[in-house]
Amino acid sequence: MESQETLLDGLGIVEHRGFAIYEQVLDKLTNAQNNTISAVLRELVCDLDLDTKELVFASYVVGKMSEMRDEDMQNILMLRELKNLAKDIVDNAENNSENN
Repeated sequence: MESQETLLDGLGIVEHRGFAIYEQVLDKLTNAQNNTISAVLRELVCDLDLDTKELVFASYVVGKMSEMRDEDMQNILMLRELKNLAKDIVDNAENNSENN
């Protein structure tokens, strides 16, 4: 039985980097003043931190996110905020334990 290859595998991008690119795309889609698909893609192309394979993946993510319903996108944003809140709580607890 053949194993299913993911887009990240096919492009040779490690999963951790794929999540970082996903977050970057999400930032650009939600924080840009002109968050049209073409504006976001233009920003990504001009981003010198992305190599060609990563740009292909980022473009794929932009396309998938642009197809989402508003409700689904709002759920993703809410989960992201909850993740950031949880990280802040853990970081704060670690800082407090180091200071005591």
